Amino acid sequence: MKLIQHTTLSLLSAMVLAACGGGGSSDPAPAPGPAAGAPPSAPGPAPAPTPAAQLTGTVAVGAPITGGTLRVIDANGTVAASGIIVAADGSYEVPTLTGTAPYRIEACGYAGPNYQCIYSVTQGTGRANVTPLTTATVLLASGQAPEALMAGANATLTPSAVNTAQTQLRTSLASVLTGNVSGSFDFVGGDLAAGSRTGYDKVLDAIGVSTGVDTQPFVQITPRQGTGNLYLEVGATPVGTLTQNSQAANMSLGGVETLFSKMTTAIQSATVCNNATTGLRPLLSADAMLSMGEGDPITGAVAVAEGLCQFLGGEDNDSGGPMWGSTFLSPTLGRCDFGGAAPVCRVSFVIRDPAGNVQPVGQGMAVGFEGGEWRFRGDASPISIHASARVQRDQALLAGQVTTSYSRALAFDIPALTGLQCAKVSQPDTNGGVTTVAYYKRYDGEGAIRRLSVWRDNNSGDSRGMDPLHGFARSSDDTWLMLPSGVEGDGVVRNFFRAGRTVQVSLYSDDACSTALNVAGQSQFDVDVEGVPPLWANLPSLAWPELTSTTKTNLGSFTLATAASADFNVAWGFTGGRVGVNGITFCVDRAECGQDQPGRIGERNVSPAVSSGVVPVTNNNPPITAGHYKMIALYGSGPEGVGLQSNYIICATGTVGECH
Repeated sequence: MKLIQHTTLSLLSAMVLAACGGGGSSDPAPAPGPAAGAPPSAPGPAPAPTPAAQLTGTVAVGAPITGGTLRVIDANGTVAASGIIVAADGSYEVPTLTGTAPYRIEACGYAGPNYQCIYSVTQGTGRANVTPLTTATVLLASGQAPEALMAGANATLTPSAVNTAQTQLRTSLASVLTGNVSGSFDFVGGDLAAGSRTGYDKVLDAIGVSTGVDTQPFVQITPRQGTGNLYLEVGATPVGTLTQNSQAANMSLGGVETLFSKMTTAIQSATVCNNATTGLRPLLSADAMLSMGEGDPITGAVAVAEGLCQFLGGEDNDSGGPMWGSTFLSPTLGRCDFGGAAPVCRVSFVIRDPAGNVQPVGQGMAVGFEGGEWRFRGDASPISIHASARVQRDQALLAGQVTTSYSRALAFDIPALTGLQCAKVSQPDTNGGVTTVAYYKRYDGEGAIRRLSVWRDNNSGDSRGMDPLHGFARSSDDTWLMLPSGVEGDGVVRNFFRAGRTVQVSLYSDDACSTALNVAGQSQFDVDVEGVPPLWANLPSLAWPELTSTTKTNLGSFTLATAASADFNVAWGFTGGRVGVNGITFCVDRAECGQDQPGRIGERNVSPAVSSGVVPVTNNNPPITAGHYKMIALYGSGPEGVGLQSNYIICATGTVGECH
């Protein structure tokens, strides 16, 4: 909901690190021509024609994925192709396809700000797209989570099973397909132009597709240009429906690409960016609004353009310097609002800098269709509420024994506006009603209150306070709502799966949460949750990054004198699936491991494409001995933006309860 400060952050400081991607490539220099005045050389034999690739397709989520790579495995689990580069337009080519059909396909890269993998299937050579809808096809055809299919032998993805899965999807998505593609469209082999915002690509813009596991794997589809929620399992009757807004069919989205292309041109230098006619200003809505961190948002095209240019110039960010020459990535679309005079759609706001690093520069951004063209609006809502999901694993080594524990949470960042005393967060339930998730209130302590805190039933534990008249706000920065383990917390998660991923935040001007507070004419705001935590039983099976045995051994023996510095090598792998690891922290005190706190002695941003990194550490504490508490935290982003952190902790002494 605001510009992101590019400071390395982690779950330990209740924040998320912006992802950083791998480097770009440059074209080779052209071969030199003949010297001036030299006689022409005799023509040589004509070059042999390049053989056609045996497998081609497009990888897209509406926008093409960025920095993508693709691999293919056959029915026996043998790798048929790997390291295939996905081009900037989403296209890919596999020169030679070996092995036995059916083939399973995995493509990983950035979709907006999130690094994720999507899946597909092909029965042989030809064309195979890789999209969220082919991911859904793979799940419904196999009855298995797609990431679990990418190892070992598997022959479940037969032509019959794939056709049945596609029929189930097409039937459920009839209102979305109408006017875009035929009712018999092939999601795997059909025509797809990523970023065109037409045809198949417009279908991908219109829906959000998620997969997960409850009692069995499922597909959830949420509308971006309509209403409803769709929950699909193999062989089961769909739960819910989708209804496309009647205005969506006539809404041209191609201009969104044009807008972001013009914005890229406008950020090539400070001079261009600040120019009243060639810079950002003419590309913005007259009523643009942008939250820049603390304080009230800036408003109006002139002020917002100036604020963005200052941010990109390095004046208001911690990225290490100006970001001129960056490219705005083709945006992924969020929910569109048709309630006003013209449509307004949420969009991702992500750049790739000249070094090739991918990083989000804003959350909760929107574009609006005004005067026959799309313009950038900045904040999508008059109050910048952000909702997200987090999961965490601790592996603690004490006396030779490893103890593993898990936690999951929802984080609601609700700014403490003047006059705002209470906020209620509610979610739809599977019975068609609304369930209260939590209350948030002001903390009655000293100092500035920047955001509301979770209302709890006591001032020391994590339990939610469900009575606004009785409870506690325990600190001024307590925004994390820890979900209970087991069935109680699973109820909240299942409501998100089956009833939709949008919560309603109601604002009140009194401490009893009874008198509505209006902001820009409304007191209730719909907020999309970025990601959803898994069910409790499924936490162990997430694609947690695992430190190598060498890294663990070296962590145990690591020593460092006071005021000394060193480099620590960290390497990791995955036991199943993968997520985008964005960064590493090295801590010697869990209680003091937040950003800029003394317990954090080292940190490093990494690309999700790598599996190792060197962390520079500096010890400003007492000497670190082999028996000292030490923790390596790997953190990043899972599918759909769920924040994930995996901690490996070494304790030489103490109890299990203290080694956390």
